[in-house]
This record gives sequence, structure tokens and C-alpha cells, in this order.
Amino acid sequence: MRRDISHSISTVSVLLLATVFLSFASMADSSAGLLDDFTDAMIKGKPGLELRLSYENADLEDSGKHTANSINLRTRVSYRTGDFLKTAFYAQLHNEMNWLEDFRYRHDGDWGGDLDHDVIMDPNGSRVHQMYLDVKQIPDTVGRLGRQEIVLDDARLIGNINWRQNGQSFEAITIQNKSIQNLNLFFSYVNRVNTITLDEVDLYGLYLLNGRFTFKGHHIAPFVYLLDTEVETDAARDCSTYGARVNGKISLAEKINLRYDGMFAYQGDFSDGENHDGIMGNIFLGGNFDILNLCAGYSYISGQSGTDRPFDTLFSTAHKFNDWADVFLATNGGRLRDGLQDIYGQLGVRYWGIKFLAVYHYFRTAEDDHYDGTYGNEIDLLVAKNSTSA
Repeated sequence: MRRDISHSISTVSVLLLATVFLSFASMADSSAGLLDDFTDAMIKGKPGLELRLSYENADLEDSGKHTANSINLRTRVSYRTGDFLKTAFYAQLHNEMNWLEDFRYRHDGDWGGDLDHDVIMDPNGSRVHQMYLDVKQIPDTVGRLGRQEIVLDDARLIGNINWRQNGQSFEAITIQNKSIQNLNLFFSYVNRVNTITLDEVDLYGLYLLNGRFTFKGHHIAPFVYLLDTEVETDAARDCSTYGARVNGKISLAEKINLRYDGMFAYQGDFSDGENHDGIMGNIFLGGNFDILNLCAGYSYISGQSGTDRPFDTLFSTAHKFNDWADVFLATNGGRLRDGLQDIYGQLGVRYWGIKFLAVYHYFRTAEDDHYDGTYGNEIDLLVAKNSTSA
């Protein structure tokens, strides 16, 4: 019965959203005051519109494919109602339209698009990206039910992958509590993941527990993430991930700040999955010196070691880490067999409201001596201007 119960939650969530609001409307019929409050909540909400135009070029060496090019537009239309009886409803509709589709992509377990070209993972399509109910009946607590984005800590294990046009969302029940000063407690049960390929991955359950304590600009966040997929063999991704992240800032003088960020996670077996015994760690140190920013870091992801499987980075926003060319996205799902060591440094400058950034990565394996132990290196360059900057 576990499969039937798990899969029914998504349908129940949608039905519950409709039922709750219909019951509110019914209550409003019996009271002019409630009717006015309900009407105000519905018509005085906050609409939203996002248009994001993107061009991408991908040319993979020795792939045997033509260079990929993409021009596409992401459109998201949203509406959030006002509060009625400490409850609000939010819906966000999503469309991704490819105007130039000289690329191939993965969708519904198969390849689509122009199969003679390299990969750009932006398939055409529309969907409801988010639709949830926020309930604030308990003081300092928000309960969220429905399809939603979830980003925990720096998105290293759980994120919305906003870099890609389609993004990622979760069908979940989420509870967030801030009743203890400086402590944010987060719990979520997820039974479906809506991926960047517009696919839906059904789960028996993804259980997320995260606590974030803040003290004078410093943060510590222990976490426990339990993944139970629908695969019922030893090869299942099912795993338990335990760890903590610490980060913060130290002000030394006016316009001089030091920043640090560290995370360590251990992964073991859970439910049907076996041979999970991996670790992941990140260390980042940096300083802001007036307009200059200097940073360095080291990232480690364990790979295959005997019968022990590579570390699985779960449902992360992987593009944010370990190079912008997305060569190591395969760490998601534990498919980077030899693991990864990433030694990097970056130099940034802000001048006239413009951000200039250069990043250098040196990549090595973590386990075997394939590629003589070295994957290679990468240089990333960025120029950005915030439209609100003076």
C-alpha cells in the first residue's frame, strides 16, 4: 500500500486546496464581514510576471555532434492572494519556448530535439511550476502544502535549479517554525520532484529536516535528509545524508570583511539502497577589501571505492558549484565514478556599479588514477550590472 498512499498525496493536496477555499467561500456566505474579507483576499492579492530571455551555446570536444545553440524565453505568471483566516493561496504558471532549437535534450526518459547537436537541457513545455497553500494558524509557524520550490542552505543538496529555464519544484508538505529566537526549524515531506527536463519523479518519500541557528552574523545548520525512491532493489538511490553547514562574516574594519563557509556530509544506507558510504565536504574562505574580493576554496566528493558507491548530491542546484560548464552535473545520482576534488580561487571587482569576476578551477579525481588523477581546469569570467545600482 505504500505506493498508493504516496502517489495519492499529490492529488489530495490539490483537492485540499480547492476544498479549503470552497469552505472559506461557504463560510463567507453566512457573514457579510467574512464575505468582504474573503473578497478582499481574492482581488487584492499580488500578481507577478517574469520574462527571461536566454541564449546558450554548447560545443563539447570529441562529442561527434554539431555545436548546440539555443534561444528561448521563459515566462512565468503568478498570483498570490491576500490572507484570509491566516491562510493564503499561491499559483505560478510556467512556459518555456524555444525559438532556436539546434540542440538535443532529455525528456521522459528519451532524447528529443535535434539529435545531431550537443546537449542543452531546456526542453519546450508548460506546467504549473508552483501551487500551494500557506497556513499561519500557529504563531511563528508557516505550513505549506502543495507544489513548491525548496532551497535549503546554499542549495548544495536541495535546490530549485533556477539557472536552467525550467527549474525544479517539489510536491510537498512543509513546516517552518521560528518560535525560538535566532533558530529556524524546517521539516518537509516530499513525494514528487518536478525536474528541469519537465519530468515528474515519484518517490515513496524524501524527508528533509534542517535547523539554522544564527548568532551575530554567524550561522550553523545541521541537517538530516532521507531519500526513499520507488526502486525496491539494492541498487536504489535510497540513502540517508547527515551533516552540517557553518558560514558567516567577520568585520575587521570599514569596508574590510572576511567570509567563511564550510560544510560536511556523510551518506549511508536507507530503505532499499545498499553500499552507500560516501562523504562530501566544502571549505570556502574569502575577503572583501573595499571594491576588491578575493576568495579560495576546496570541494571534495567521494567516488566509487570498492563496493561503496559515489556520493549522491540528491536534488541540488549543482550548477552553482564545481565549474560553470556543468561538466560535473553527473555527481547528481552518484554517477561520477571517480569522485571529485575541486581547488579554486576567484577574484572580483565592483566598479561603477558593475561586477567583474574571474574564477579558476583545478579538478582532480577523488578515488582512482583515471586521467592520471586529473580531470583538467577551467576559467570562468563574468560581467554583471544590477539595474537598480546607482
